[in-house]
Amino acid sequence: MAATKRVPLDFKTIETLPPPVSSAAAVPSDKEERQQVGARVKTTIYRQLKARAAMEGVKVQDLVEQAIIGFLKV
Repeated sequence: MAATKRVPLDFKTIETLPPPVSSAAAVPSDKEERQQVGARVKTTIYRQLKARAAMEGVKVQDLVEQAIIGFLKV
């Protein structure tokens, strides 16, 4: 395996990134009260869920909520 030379961080690329989404925009307009669900899952499943949420750019709680909604519609 060939070693690659590290390049120093270039702040010009950071300036071209889009601005972060404000937390006010991330909150749904219909502020429904939420209830916490206490559930235990295997560590490997939780890690996969957390990784998938990061790849999709959403929160874990949103993925879990979508899964519950899909389960209840069946």
